[in-house]
Amino acid sequence: MNQLSRVRDRQRLRQAAPSDGAQLPWAGRWPAPAGIGVLALLIAFVGSWNPSFWDDEIATISAAGRSPADLVELLRSVDAVHGFYYFFMHAWTSVFGFSEVAMRLPSALAVGLACAGTVIIGRKLGSESIGVASGLVLAVLPRMVWAGTEARQSAFTALLAVGLTLLLIRAWESNRPIDWVLYGLCAVAGVCMFMFFALAVASHALAAIILRKRPLAVLITCAAAGAAVLPFLLFAMTQKAQVEWIQNRSLLENLTIAAVKQFFYGDDRPTGNLPPQWVLAFVLVLGLTQVGLVAWGLWSVRSMSSYRPLVVLSLTGVALPMLGLLLVSVALQPVYVARYLTFTAPLFALLVGLGLDRLRAGRRWLLPIAATLVVLGSLVPQLTIKSFVNEPVDTERQIAGLIASQTSKPASIVYLHPELRDMALAYPQDFRLITDLSLAESPADSGTLWGTNAAVTADQLRSRGDVWFVGAGGGAPNDLSAFEAAGCRQTQNVTFQRMALISFTCP
Repeated sequence: MNQLSRVRDRQRLRQAAPSDGAQLPWAGRWPAPAGIGVLALLIAFVGSWNPSFWDDEIATISAAGRSPADLVELLRSVDAVHGFYYFFMHAWTSVFGFSEVAMRLPSALAVGLACAGTVIIGRKLGSESIGVASGLVLAVLPRMVWAGTEARQSAFTALLAVGLTLLLIRAWESNRPIDWVLYGLCAVAGVCMFMFFALAVASHALAAIILRKRPLAVLITCAAAGAAVLPFLLFAMTQKAQVEWIQNRSLLENLTIAAVKQFFYGDDRPTGNLPPQWVLAFVLVLGLTQVGLVAWGLWSVRSMSSYRPLVVLSLTGVALPMLGLLLVSVALQPVYVARYLTFTAPLFALLVGLGLDRLRAGRRWLLPIAATLVVLGSLVPQLTIKSFVNEPVDTERQIAGLIASQTSKPASIVYLHPELRDMALAYPQDFRLITDLSLAESPADSGTLWGTNAAVTADQLRSRGDVWFVGAGGGAPNDLSAFEAAGCRQTQNVTFQRMALISFTCP
C-alpha cells in the first residue's frame, strides 16, 4: 500500500496538461538544462570584469584575504551573516587570486547551475517547454545577471533555493527519511549562506500546507532545520548595526523600489547615478511584459489542477519573502534591499515561463512578441550592469587609478573615514608607493573590514611631500585644519558624489 501511494504521488507531481505543438527538438534529460546553464554562465560572466569592485565586494576581499583565525575574529564582531560565503571565498582566492575575473567567476557559475536547475523544476512540475522558458527567462533576468556579476553570495542563495525546491519535490515523491534529511541540510546551508534564506524555507512550509502535500513532514523538517540554525540567527541579529546604512523608507517607497529593482533592474552600486532614460524605458517594458505574462499564466491554468504545485510553490516563494522583508522594514528596522531576495528570482522566472508556455498553447501569435520583449528588455539593462554605458566616475577603480597615475614617487595618504580605505584594499597595486598615515590598526588586527583610524597631526604631515586626502564628497565639509597647521599647499581638489580627493604638498 505504501509503495502504491508513492507511485500515485509521483504521478500527480509529474502530471501536467500537455502543451500544444510538437515535442521540443532538444527535449531530453540533460541537453536542455546543460545548454541553458552554459548560456546563463556566459551571459553573467562575459563583461563581468568591466565594472569596478564596489563596497560590498571589497568587504569580501577584505574578509577572504585574511587567515582563518583572523576571519573568525572578524565574524565575531561584524558580518557573521556572510561567514559561510567568506570561508568559501577564502579557499577560492587562495588558489585563483583577487582579480575581478577570479572574484566574480564563482557567482557566474552559481547562476549557470541555478538556471539549469530551474529548467528541471519547470519540467518536473509542468512540462519541458515550461522548464526551458523559465530557464531562459532566469538567464537574462537583470536581478540574476547582477548576482552573477558581483563577488557576493546572492547567486549562491538562488542556487540553494533551486536545490531546496528540487529536494522538496524529491521528498514529496519518495517520502524517504534520507530525502527529508537532505532537504533539511540544504535548508541549514541556505540560512548559513544568508540569514534571510529562512524566508525561502518558510515559503515551502506554507506551500505544503496549502497543497496538503506531506505538510507534517515538511513542518517537522523545517522546524529541525530552524532549531539547528537558531544560535546562528540569534548571534547574527546582535550585529544589526551592519544594516544601519539601509535607508528608512515608507511602505510605498519600498514597494516602488521592489517593483523596479527586485527583478527588472539589478544594478545596486551605491552611486545614486540613474541610467539613461532610454535604459529605464526598457526596464519599464520588461516589467510590464513579465508581470503580464505572470498574470496570463495564472489565469490560463486556474482550473488545471496539474499546475497547482508549480503555481503555489512559485507564488509563495516570491510573495512570502518579499512581504516578510517589507513588513519588517516598515514595522521594526529597515532591512529591505532587493539583492537580499535574489533567491526568489528562480521562482519568479517559473511564473514568467508558465505565461510564455500558455501563450504557446493558446495565443501562439503573441509568443514571439512577448519573447522578444523579455529578451530585449532584459539585455539592455545589462549595458549599465556591465558598465558598457553610464559608468560612474567615482568608482573605486577610477579613483585608485587617478591616484596611481599622479604618484610617481613615495607619497602619503589620509582617509577621513576607515571605509574610504576600500579602494586600497581592492587595488593595492595602485597604492604601493603610498603610506597610510591615518591607519591605526589594520583590518585584520582590528577585527574590522576597513581597519581603524587615528587622527593625523600637523607634526606627522610636515616634510611629508606629496599627501593625498580622501574625504566626504557631495559638498560635505572636511576638516583640513591639520594640513593648514602644517603649512601644506593644496594642489588639487576634485569633489565627487561619494568622496572628495584633495592633494597637498607638505614641505
